[in-house]
Amino acid sequence: MAELEAGSICMAAGGGGRLRNALSGVLCAFTLLLIGVLAFSIRLFSVIKYESVIHEFDPYFNYRVTQFLSKSGIYEFWNWFDDRTWYPLGRVIGGTVYPGLTLTAGTIWWYVKCFIP
Repeated sequence: MAELEAGSICMAAGGGGRLRNALSGVLCAFTLLLIGVLAFSIRLFSVIKYESVIHEFDPYFNYRVTQFLSKSGIYEFWNWFDDRTWYPLGRVIGGTVYPGLTLTAGTIWWYVKCFIP
């Protein structure tokens, strides 16, 4: 009788483990879905608030800035006044741009240029 009770306790614990695994899987899927919806909403917010025209040429601008950085160097980049951006006023690029993408792309280009002549 004691063996039967011990076996049923082990089965109950195993069943609880399966239930816990199932609930953790559902919780994980729900969390990932929530993160995806939140990320999509954050990305869509600027389009809803400011319209999509403002962000239309961002990839070309980032390409041009990275191209200038790779040709002229970091010191020229920080002091570069671009007269083709925000026409007719222009823009000081080094002080107003987020440098993460530009510097990362410029560094990758520099490494590739060093290893592949």
